[in-house]
Amino acid sequence: MNVTFELFSPRWGHNDTYTVELEPDYMEISMQARTARAEHRPNRDPEWSGEAIEDILLNDSIAAPDDLKGMLEFLWRSWRNGELSNEQAAVEIHALADWINAITAAKPRTDFWRVYF
Repeated sequence: MNVTFELFSPRWGHNDTYTVELEPDYMEISMQARTARAEHRPNRDPEWSGEAIEDILLNDSIAAPDDLKGMLEFLWRSWRNGELSNEQAAVEIHALADWINAITAAKPRTDFWRVYF
């Protein structure tokens, strides 16, 4: 199952399209060639490979919540366990994207903070 969503990139001044692919054995989050992937491991935490999702977002000056990786794992696990349908998972992914966009939009915009962000 694939879900696409838009995140505003302050670095470039436009929206970028991200894709979340959910499969029983892996979850992949990508934006163009940049990818973060989690592999399912029974009775263990997922094993992440590729780039850290936080680094992908930070590269575009997008402010991610502290535990974004944990939130995505929770969503994926809930979907894998049948607690969320494909449609419900898509709604929750879009809700998370809306929140990330709100966080990004709320960053301080003074000249002082522009250097940091």
